[in-house]
Amino acid sequence: MLRTLAVIVSFFLFFGSGAAPYSYRDPAGIRMSAVVLSDMHMETNSFSRFEKIGSTLSGVYSGGNSPDVLAFAGDNTMNGQSLEWFDFYGFIGRFNKGSDVLVAMGNHDFGNTADEGTYEKLSARAIEKYNYYCGADIDKVYYSRDYGPAKFILLASEHNAENTVEVITDNQVQWLRNELADCASQGKTAVVINHNPLYGRNGDRSYYSFNQIEGCEAVDNALQSCGANVIFVSGHTHFGMSSSSVTQSGNVTYINLPSAGNDGNYRADEGGADHGIGMIMEFYDETLEITFRNFALGKNLDAYSLTIDLV
Repeated sequence: MLRTLAVIVSFFLFFGSGAAPYSYRDPAGIRMSAVVLSDMHMETNSFSRFEKIGSTLSGVYSGGNSPDVLAFAGDNTMNGQSLEWFDFYGFIGRFNKGSDVLVAMGNHDFGNTADEGTYEKLSARAIEKYNYYCGADIDKVYYSRDYGPAKFILLASEHNAENTVEVITDNQVQWLRNELADCASQGKTAVVINHNPLYGRNGDRSYYSFNQIEGCEAVDNALQSCGANVIFVSGHTHFGMSSSSVTQSGNVTYINLPSAGNDGNYRADEGGADHGIGMIMEFYDETLEITFRNFALGKNLDAYSLTIDLV
């Protein structure tokens, strides 16, 4: 009942948009598709957020499009409140045409504070709301889903730390290593989604102290040594699209997404600061095609498109 009510309420908060639909590069040959967004920052008392989030999700499903996976890279809410999760999942439920929904958690979802008691309360709430609204059964803030050509691996902080630093413990790193080894053994692409970027991997934005991860070196070592193709997706920085948004090292492609819920993302190239920007992933037999798109405006950011060989 609450799921249905959340969808109904979304119709009173956002009245629709007419963004142009996108098309896949080879509709006949595609094996699976995904759209990844970050930093939606749903805030119940902000009608501006409803417009931004609504126009973004409307654009994801424009023209009848329905990616196999719709994933979020954290800071889905502003304060981790139950009503914010209600609105967040209500908007998803309104537009979703059958996508499997994956939600990574960010510092705002855990209260944006260093208080450990707040983390315990809000992380439990984030798990509960994800399970309820998405019909899932996760019991930790980190989990994975296997989709055939790719496994999506979602990481998250296990504590609240000062200055929005993320904490990834040795236990989570070992779990990650096991997931990556499974990808390598089966020839799957590993799509690892984590809210904070890895140190030094996406230009100057990833050197800032408030973007750091405790356990960063161990996580990066796990990615670099796993033997699989890895796409590491982060958000958090609110930096727009630029030449530093995508970097590659060895078997790993590091992607830092702008805030899809904010206008005015920092240090962006022209057209890269607006709300609504995310990425489309198209998996084919031999390649992964990645397109960055402003879903709210219905425009691709073609300068950043890339092809990754999978064989």
